[in-house]
Amino acid sequence: MKMVTAFTDRERDIIRSQLKTAAGEYASTIGMRKTTVDQLAARAGISKGAFYKFYDSKEMLFFEVVEDWLNELYNRAWEVMQNNADSNDRERMAKSLLEVCRVVQEYSLMDFYENDVPYIVRKIPQEILQAHYHSHAVQIKEFIRHSDINLKVSLEVAAAVVHSLTLTLSHWREIGENYPQVLEILIHGACDQIVQ
Repeated sequence: MKMVTAFTDRERDIIRSQLKTAAGEYASTIGMRKTTVDQLAARAGISKGAFYKFYDSKEMLFFEVVEDWLNELYNRAWEVMQNNADSNDRERMAKSLLEVCRVVQEYSLMDFYENDVPYIVRKIPQEILQAHYHSHAVQIKEFIRHSDINLKVSLEVAAAVVHSLTLTLSHWREIGENYPQVLEILIHGACDQIVQ
């Protein structure tokens, strides 16, 4: 009888990273629901059974990927805000939003966010959701609050405006080749209305 060798800490870190990379690639191409545990395990060079030593389900893996992406988006937005400290609040906010939209579009995240994230959220145990997941609106509010942006409107209205701007990303194909210019006009116009 062959003994199963346990993974070292280093191997576990590498495999976890490979699983997350594979999940990220599948999320932006075929989506989570069409992705199988077999595909994910094969990309990490492990068996399907070994997959469950890392994640209880593929939904948990994709949930972790979503958390990583959201953290990256907010870190990018924050970085833009910091790198443009000499600009006025409206310009800093506009540049920050444009960067977030660029990243979301570059990685084709909007389809995944609209189609798979609600399903993932339903499948994740409630205690994990409460401990780790914050709605997009809550994250936007936190970002605005920590950015020390002087608003013309309430924080709730500003967050709703920012959220609605990000939703246009799911319609870029319908808008067509003018979408980048349209998005820039919408973001600058919105920032003029909500930021001092």
